[in-house]
Amino acid sequence: MKHIAIYVPQFPVASETFVVTEIEALRAAGHKVSVITMEYLDHESDFDFDVFELKRERITTTLKGLCCTSIQGVANAYKAASSQHAIRNLSLLYFGLQINYLIKKQQISHIHCHFMHSSLAYGIVAAKYAGISVSSVGHGHDVYVNANDLNAKLAFCDFNVAVCQDMYNLLQNIKTHSVHLLHCGVDVNKFQHYDNPNNSTVKMLFVGRLVDKKGIEFALNALSDIPPSKRPQLDIIGSGPKLAELVGLVNQLHLNNWVRFLGQRTSSEIIALSKQYDAFIAPFCIADNGDKDTGPVVLKEAMAMGLPTITTNIMGCTEIVDGSCGYTVPSRDSNALKQAILTFCQLPENERIKMRNAARERVNRHFNAIKQGVKLSRLIEQVAYES
Repeated sequence: MKHIAIYVPQFPVASETFVVTEIEALRAAGHKVSVITMEYLDHESDFDFDVFELKRERITTTLKGLCCTSIQGVANAYKAASSQHAIRNLSLLYFGLQINYLIKKQQISHIHCHFMHSSLAYGIVAAKYAGISVSSVGHGHDVYVNANDLNAKLAFCDFNVAVCQDMYNLLQNIKTHSVHLLHCGVDVNKFQHYDNPNNSTVKMLFVGRLVDKKGIEFALNALSDIPPSKRPQLDIIGSGPKLAELVGLVNQLHLNNWVRFLGQRTSSEIIALSKQYDAFIAPFCIADNGDKDTGPVVLKEAMAMGLPTITTNIMGCTEIVDGSCGYTVPSRDSNALKQAILTFCQLPENERIKMRNAARERVNRHFNAIKQGVKLSRLIEQVAYES
C-alpha cells in the first residue's frame, strides 16, 4: 500500500474535521499517511501520524530537495509552476523542493491536496519534482471564489475529487482532467446516537463558523415570525466575524429568551451536548462574494448523532438530507424556514424518533468514512500503479 501525504494549508483546523477523518479512513484501508502543511497550528496535539511543517528559512532542506531530483523532474516542476500566475514561480519552486525532500526521505508515493488553491499549487510542483502521482479535492471557496489558475492546476493532477454533484458538474465541464464524485465521509462510530430528548420546548442546534454563507440571520428572522408559544429554542455553537452582528439581531428581534450563543466548542463537547437537542438547523446560502458550502460535513455529523435536519437547497445539501430525515427549503427564505420549523415542532414523538433513526442510517449507508476511504484508496492505488 502506498504512503500518502495529505497536503493542507493549515493543520489542524477545528472546522476541517474531514481532514483527520479521511486520514484515519485511509489508514484503516492499509495506508501509511502523513501530513504536510504550511502552518502547524497545534504542536501539542498528540497525533499518531507524522506532521511536517514547511519553513521559509529551511534553505538546507530546499538544497537537499534539489540534489535528490532529476533533470526531468526539474523540467516537469518548472512546467507546472510556470503554468500558474497567482503565486510567484520562485515560491512554488522553492517550497516544492522542500516537499520533494520530504517525499524522498519519507518514501511518499502520492500527494493528496485538500483545497484547490495554494496547497494544490505547491503540491503539483512537488509531485512533478519527485515523479509521483498527485490528486486534489475541492471544498467550496477554493473552487467558487479563489479559483486562480484552477484549470491549469487540475490538468496537472492524476485525478481530482468533487465533494458534491454540482461541483462535479462544474469540474467536468473543464474537460482537462479526471474527476470523481466522492462525498466527504463521517466516522459514524465517533458520534453517539441518543434517544429522543424529553424537552417541553423543542430545542434546535446550529454548529459552524459565523460567516455570511451560513445564513444564520435567516433562521433568526424565521424564529421571530413564530408565535412565542410555538417558538423553539436555538443554541448557536461557533465563532466568527458575524458574531457581534448576530448578537445585535437577536436583541433587535427580542429573541434573547430563545437564542443562546455558546461559543466555540470541541468536537467531543458537541457530541456530549447533542443529546439535549431535537433537531439541527443549517440555513446555508450563497454569500455575496460567491462563497458557499458544498457538501457540509456538519450536516452529516448532526445526522450521525440522530438529529433531524432543516437545511436549504444549495449545493450538496440536497444530496445529504432527504425527506426521511429532514427538510430542505429554498435558501435565503425565512418564511420557508419558519414553515419547516413549525412542521417539525408539530410532529408527534414517534415521527421524530423515526427521523432520528433515518438520519443515522442514511449517513451510515451513504457517507460512512471507512467506505469513502476505501474508494479513495482505490483511486490512489490505481494511478500510482499506472505511473
